[in-house]
Amino acid sequence: MFGNAKLSTKKLYLIMAASFLIILFSSLEVFMRVKDALLFENWVETAMSSGDLPAGYTPVFDDYVVAELFRYFFRIAIPMGFAVFSYFTYVKLRLSGIFIFVWTVLLLGGLAYTVFELNFGSIFYYLIVAAYLLLIGAVLSLSGDMENVRKK
Repeated sequence: MFGNAKLSTKKLYLIMAASFLIILFSSLEVFMRVKDALLFENWVETAMSSGDLPAGYTPVFDDYVVAELFRYFFRIAIPMGFAVFSYFTYVKLRLSGIFIFVWTVLLLGGLAYTVFELNFGSIFYYLIVAAYLLLIGAVLSLSGDMENVRKK
């Protein structure tokens, strides 16, 4: 096939490991955020001062947990989808330029979502950013694999 390389096992393992790290660190961070009563109190103050809540409504802990779980889902959706799609690419499909382009854009979006949280006080913030950079590097290196196939 012209320009379509097979995803190597080494690259698949790198993608799976980096995706696993993002999901693991995001899971640990949400666990640490939900168990901290001070963060909940700060969230209630922020929610009350935003003016978005109905008059007389005070947020409860369940609201905080649901908000954190939504945030968690949005943080892991891209790496989880990328890992699953990469597995199917390894098993059944071949690499293409559109695969690399789409997943690079999505991963850059996930990285931006993480970076713009500006959560400098959490070690997980830095670990997740590093894992995203590793994942983006792995995707960009796939274009080199495709170039090698084209030259043959």
